[in-house]
Amino acid sequence: LKARPSGMRLLWLSARRDHCLAGGGAVAAAECDLLSRVSAGSRVHHAHTGTGALALACAAAVPGTVAHELVRGGGSGGCGGGGEAGAELRIAHPQGVMRVHASVGRDADGRHVAHSAGMVRTARYLMVGEVVV
Repeated sequence: LKARPSGMRLLWLSARRDHCLAGGGAVAAAECDLLSRVSAGSRVHHAHTGTGALALACAAAVPGTVAHELVRGGGSGGCGGGGEAGAELRIAHPQGVMRVHASVGRDADGRHVAHSAGMVRTARYLMVGEVVV
């Protein structure tokens, strides 16, 4: 197997606010819990990575993290209403808003443990082509 060259990903976070989408249109602050941008290789992703969104949902459920403080300070409902574990987190990105959730608890030693994380993606074509047999 070849080593993956992706390496570390960076997330840029901001408190929720009205913002313009890359393709036109806008998202109102009330429609999201925070704004996020994520790196993809050596550039900023055109939308948002699913793995980055799931990791962000886990972070937002842990008190004391930047994500949790931004979400809680935003006074919104999503993961949202203080970053409760399992609650929905609405992440605004250049193409719209992504909804994710995470359940985070503590183990016997008091360390945070992610029990589950998930999201719903819209159905869209990922590839179109022909196969020659």
